Amino acid sequence: MHHKPLVRPVFLVCSERSGSNLIARIFGSHSEYYAPSPAHLFRIFSTFDDELDIDFDLLRLFRVKLGVWKIDRRSDEELMAVLAKENTIARKVAALLSAEGMLHQKPRLFLKENSAHAFLPMMEAVAEDPGYVHMIRDPRDMAVSWVSAPTLRGGVVRAARRWLSDAQGAMNAEQGGRSIARLTYEALVQAPEETLRRVCDTLDVSFDVSMLAHVGHSDGVAQDASRTALWKNLSRGIMHDNFNKFQGRLDDDEIAYIEALCGPLMSAFGYEKSRAPDAPEFGSHGSFAALETALVAREPWSKPAYQDLPQEERARLEAWSALRDELVAKHGSHSTTPRGV
Repeated sequence: MHHKPLVRPVFLVCSERSGSNLIARIFGSHSEYYAPSPAHLFRIFSTFDDELDIDFDLLRLFRVKLGVWKIDRRSDEELMAVLAKENTIARKVAALLSAEGMLHQKPRLFLKENSAHAFLPMMEAVAEDPGYVHMIRDPRDMAVSWVSAPTLRGGVVRAARRWLSDAQGAMNAEQGGRSIARLTYEALVQAPEETLRRVCDTLDVSFDVSMLAHVGHSDGVAQDASRTALWKNLSRGIMHDNFNKFQGRLDDDEIAYIEALCGPLMSAFGYEKSRAPDAPEFGSHGSFAALETALVAREPWSKPAYQDLPQEERARLEAWSALRDELVAKHGSHSTTPRGV
């Protein structure tokens, strides 16, 4: 029986634009944790068959990831040797993560993977005594952040659907018997020390005061923040008033849509509806379907701001996306449901 290579890791369950990179960088400043920028290897490879000869393609995708890891300095031959020692995709990904941890000289991993609830069993297969953090943000502010992100396609509809899917997935994971430390983005930015101490208590981890100064203590923050617009706020520290941004940024139809779609789960996570009780439920439309149809027609598939990004950044994003699509197409006929589901 092989040992599990990741010992007491913490897996972050989150949505995009939820403050997930912030909490990862905060934990990356902890004396016991390393938190590499997301490579999304578990997510992309979670449906591929373990019988596939995957090492070369796994390394290819690793090499075009957006962020910078310490093991990037190792040669292809060295990393292929790391991968060749393992016999499952999950263990190969874990081997890369473990190699990164050795260079940080830290024993425990804090891993951000978007929508991790969908493939937690794959990660748990290589984890000894894992912990979990669920990070959530007001879906209206998450939508504002999504709309303003030049690299993310779609707008309010796509953002709200993603929030709902990830919020429900996180609740399902919690109902599966896992003890999950839940925190909101709003609590983190308004009361960081109190919130982080509570999360650490739930994880049975000692609070480290360096977590409050993550920009100076977390490896690679400035470097990663300069590589993509998605991470540009990382180098600014905690923005204590960065909430309730949707007021004045979303119109009434957009707010009505989010509150109609996400309302029950918003309430479960402590987010109150902002529209007046006597306001028309579906804004300027007579039904939810009509409201959604109208907003879908406005969804920005491509954003003018994308063309304003540095050419080097656009090249990185496009290279990663193209290779991801190539690998999914290449291995799609062999794919199964996520490992362990």
